[in-house]
Amino acid sequence: MPNSNFPKIGAPATRALEAAGYTNLKQLTKVTEAELAQLHGMGPKALGILREALQVEGLSFKQGGAGEKLRKKGSPVSRTDKVEIFLRELSHPLTAEVEAVRSIIKSVNKDINEEIKWKAPSFNYKGEYLVTFNLWETKRIFLVFHNALIPRVKSKILEGDYKDRRKAYFTDMQDIRAKKTLLEKALKDLIELIELG
Repeated sequence: MPNSNFPKIGAPATRALEAAGYTNLKQLTKVTEAELAQLHGMGPKALGILREALQVEGLSFKQGGAGEKLRKKGSPVSRTDKVEIFLRELSHPLTAEVEAVRSIIKSVNKDINEEIKWKAPSFNYKGEYLVTFNLWETKRIFLVFHNALIPRVKSKILEGDYKDRRKAYFTDMQDIRAKKTLLEKALKDLIELIELG
């Protein structure tokens, strides 16, 4: 990895850091060891070497909460590069509509990160998942809001009564324009709940 100050931790762990957007040790002070352990290719040995390297620099991983439950987190950095490559290669009749909805989601808050999850663009806020496209449907845009707090968000665009998710659909550009404000408000309300903890 060019210009990085990571110790030798093996190719899989180095690739895992690179894929998550980490390029130097100091960035690892913003992530807990538990979160880093979830990266594909990051094993206990590599974590130990990184922990020691941080200590040498007088640094440490971010402290996790006591009894912190390990939950899959979103990418701590925006992977816009990966999303744009994905969308350029996407063969879907509603690609322009996907781009329009993506633009609305990203404009809601500067701290919304994007990545590819479930073979589709996915968005998180400070690592907490917000919403992911489901691109299996080709007749309409299908969004899945997958966050344990989403049932507390009341919105006309949210459908379903699942324990930890809701769905939203958009049929065309006109429908996207008509529901833009509702989508923005649903996301803002969800982010507010995340901030409240």
